[in-house]
Amino acid sequence: MKVEDYVMYRAEEDYIKNIYKLTVEQNRDIVKNIEVAEIMESTDQTVNEMVRRLASKRLVTFIPYKGVNLTEKGLKEAVRLVRNHRLWEKYLVEKLNYPWSKVHEEAERLEHASSEDLMAQIYKALGNPLVCAHGNPIPGVEKPIGYDEQISLSSAQINHKFLIKRVVDQKKLLEFLDRHKLNLGVEVEIIKNDKFTKLMTIEYENRRLDLTAIITDKIYGILV
Repeated sequence: MKVEDYVMYRAEEDYIKNIYKLTVEQNRDIVKNIEVAEIMESTDQTVNEMVRRLASKRLVTFIPYKGVNLTEKGLKEAVRLVRNHRLWEKYLVEKLNYPWSKVHEEAERLEHASSEDLMAQIYKALGNPLVCAHGNPIPGVEKPIGYDEQISLSSAQINHKFLIKRVVDQKKLLEFLDRHKLNLGVEVEIIKNDKFTKLMTIEYENRRLDLTAIITDKIYGILV
């Protein structure tokens, strides 16, 4: 196998994994290509070409003017990849003390080359976890209690108090949250939530911070 062939195959896996996050994990039947482009940080043309390639391999189904979803074959592959990724994140944070903002890239590398036997051993060594280091569920096991009741921070209203339970594992988001000490278990109070500008102001631990919808849509938790 040529190096470029491997990179291309890995790119296909990354698309499948992110389509899974946008559909299955958000209880949606289909996702628009533009949303895939956003999470993959790719151009619309690149996404369109990749979707056609995945469809030719029967990994996704593309419905013109509506979007894309995973086939049974694509779903099985996505579950394997997301499970591997999140178990590696958990392992790196708990066993090797990696900061949560840096484990994503390492897990990206490791997830593609890990055998089922190795991942079974890591799962056991971690004590059969339900969620990864960012609070997202491990596919193939029971969802954590209260997971389906979690809402996005953007849904909270003024004067609500909100406990952060999980965040989307995107590098730039995690780096931002790290800089501002916004981690799992932090309780914030919503001071302002402008529906027109989509700008939210929160207060926590003697700090005040303005957040855009790009950020608040990717932070999940519960009202307290």
